[in-house]
Amino acid sequence: MTRTRTCRDTATTSRRTRRASRTRAVLALTAATALLAVAACTPAQDGTDPGGTSDGGTSDGDSSGAGTTPVTLGLTYVPDIQFAPFYVAEANGYYDEAGFDVELRHHGVNEGLFTAIEQGAEDLVVASGDEVLTERATGGDLAQIATLYQRSPVALLVPEDSAVETPDDLAGLTIGVPGEYGATWLGLLTLLDGAGLSTADVTVQSIGFTQTTALLNGDVDAVMGYVNGDAVRLAAAGMPVRALEPGALVSVGVALPDTSSLTPEQQEAFVTATLRGVEDTIADPEAAVEIAADVIPGMTSAARTDALAVLEATVPLLSSTGTTDPAQWDAMAEAMLAAGMIEAVPDGGYRNAGEGAS
Repeated sequence: MTRTRTCRDTATTSRRTRRASRTRAVLALTAATALLAVAACTPAQDGTDPGGTSDGGTSDGDSSGAGTTPVTLGLTYVPDIQFAPFYVAEANGYYDEAGFDVELRHHGVNEGLFTAIEQGAEDLVVASGDEVLTERATGGDLAQIATLYQRSPVALLVPEDSAVETPDDLAGLTIGVPGEYGATWLGLLTLLDGAGLSTADVTVQSIGFTQTTALLNGDVDAVMGYVNGDAVRLAAAGMPVRALEPGALVSVGVALPDTSSLTPEQQEAFVTATLRGVEDTIADPEAAVEIAADVIPGMTSAARTDALAVLEATVPLLSSTGTTDPAQWDAMAEAMLAAGMIEAVPDGGYRNAGEGAS
């Protein structure tokens, strides 16, 4: 009990002294933070007509040219540097070489993450493991065929001068979360559970995607955010942070329905082409930013600098193998089950190259 009160008192004093000095930094970061926030995972939304940004049509096994299969990949929401490996794979001709005429389709925030793929307007979609598992647990048939991050970027972030060193130190503190859903919520529950705590031992504040602003302002003691987004921007604003990373998360990958018309060989070819984009992004982040600048609106010099910082923080998280770790997937599924996010663990949520659904 004594240690917990010390943590709370230290955090409260620190955040009061930070509040005034961070105000200008908060205003400067608002626009940049909003871009990352809208691209982050959100709760499932009701289906709307997935029109607009797609030129229409999924593969259906047809060809738009000699040996070329048209494929629409859903990248969710707005163009963002987080999708750089896909932009790079397309720009460098890797999808063409693999026999695909690829459309990278960004849809609006009012369209559910899986609306288009469930209605047949997309062939594949970029999503995190927890999103795919949730969809499958509620009657869907999506399966992850590649995991592009070897480590999830989700983490609990505290100021570097905070007394919080481990999840054991969180009792009694105020933690900001986007909402009680998705990878950040699962990450918090996993961290608390590992420390023998629950949400009853902390104060949880739903703050939307304002993690950077909330921590800079001292509105909360900690936030659930992203080491390659919020942590980067907090450091740029003069607040280096410490990250506590939950283990039981499977991060961003590529998924498609069990009923996909793409053959197993085509699926593997698509993944291989994407991984070439990942490898190029790891090898030369600056070149990846320049390619992304042709896709992302408003890439000023300052925006390029920010994008490069985000991408450089992302590179250590990326995987050039695309393999989904079975133990990590199972741990995530059990954590979601324990948290009440799913009622049962479905079979067939992922498959690795040369394997059937697992």
